[in-house]
Amino acid sequence: MTQRILVTGATGFIGRHLCAALSADGNEVIALTRNRDAAPPPGGKIAVAGDLLDRDSVRAALDGVTAVVHLAARVHAKPEGMTDPGSECHRINVEGTVALLEEAIAAGVTTFVYISSVKAVAGTSNMMLTAQTLAEPVDAYGVSKLEAERRVRAIAMKAGISAPILRLPAVYGPGMKANLARLFWAVDRSIPLPFGLIRNRRSFAYVGNVVAAIQSLLSSPSAAHQTFYVSDGEDLSTPQLINRIGAALGKKPRMLPVPPAAFDAALKIGGLLSRIAPLNLTGDSLSAVLGSLFVDSSSLGEATGFNAPFSVDEGMSLTAKWYKANAGAGR
Repeated sequence: MTQRILVTGATGFIGRHLCAALSADGNEVIALTRNRDAAPPPGGKIAVAGDLLDRDSVRAALDGVTAVVHLAARVHAKPEGMTDPGSECHRINVEGTVALLEEAIAAGVTTFVYISSVKAVAGTSNMMLTAQTLAEPVDAYGVSKLEAERRVRAIAMKAGISAPILRLPAVYGPGMKANLARLFWAVDRSIPLPFGLIRNRRSFAYVGNVVAAIQSLLSSPSAAHQTFYVSDGEDLSTPQLINRIGAALGKKPRMLPVPPAAFDAALKIGGLLSRIAPLNLTGDSLSAVLGSLFVDSSSLGEATGFNAPFSVDEGMSLTAKWYKANAGAGR
């Protein structure tokens, strides 16, 4: 059954892929964005809202909508010059989510898919994350996403609407930015990477698998009040990830055997880290390269029948094709 679906964060990396897929399924897609000059995502119609807390604009965008996929979030506030990142993350990620959900319920929406993050549970972990793992977020973003999850669950259950929660690991694919885009750039240019001795384990998700997971939640009543993870189904160490990127690009990565302890020392010496790893790494992004963070996504399949349509190699190949076509986009 086709629906009228509102997607927040629709003009972002994941949002553009999601809107295209939902539209291809015959749904009418309404894209909620703060940017009045944003190009409409593939298959979506722009509905402008200056802010998620602008209830009048949100209310208008929800007219006739039967389902919402809430992707929009504030990851950090530093680029905006905020002195308290926690307050801005809380305002957008918690207060904005609550406002959107309350207006969606008032508009008669029956399904509200909330897109969260593994960071709501942990920054790094040597144990597999499941829906039962005790949440211990380590930054303002993770704290705000966890609080938003709790508010979504309470409000949705009281109102009797379906509100599954999907936690994402690192997502890659055409249009990506940040750490994974920088790794593609470094491997493509044969830059020596000091990660040869790293022995970690991390989950990743190709954007096509994320989109398929969201589609499965939109059509699965049994998922109404559950929390899920999604991944490619194959966890990788950082050296394995770099080798898979190299294979997709047709390049042999250059990795150096730098002891992990050297990175901690480099962080304390200004400028040294950039010489060891020329990837604009900070403490947070370095933990994503050195630490472990892996998830159990089996419950998603059990509840919805979801099966990741793309393997790691297929996802990497499609990403490499986009990367080459866009002359190293995302660096």
